[in-house]
Amino acid sequence: MTLSSSNTGTVNTVSKPRHQYINTTWNIRSYDVWGNAKDGYDVNDVWNDGDVEIRLLVQTHNVGTPQEFQSAYPSDSQIRRAMGLRRFKLETEGDDMTIYVNRERDSYPIGEMMCISHKSLSPIKVD
Repeated sequence: MTLSSSNTGTVNTVSKPRHQYINTTWNIRSYDVWGNAKDGYDVNDVWNDGDVEIRLLVQTHNVGTPQEFQSAYPSDSQIRRAMGLRRFKLETEGDDMTIYVNRERDSYPIGEMMCISHKSLSPIKVD
């Protein structure tokens, strides 16, 4: 943040750092699921639902240290939108490149998302 003022007292400006974003492409896969919450679920088949572009907010970690790096990860609302889901709590597993999505209340497996536009999102590396 930069703060500047003048001796005349007429102008005080505060500028905040802008948010940084990256465009990513994700392959979306949905599951055909058998079973129930009591007995457990089994993924019977996987369908490729195509690719989706998601604009991710870049976050900086370990600021001011030699280990400083940037990463990006989709929010729950971005995951819901990409997978065409209604509003319920999600449970996600995986890493920066592959996200496995379950419904939180009963661990029902919904599908997976794989980033195909980058080698890594933590730290960010372009393919």
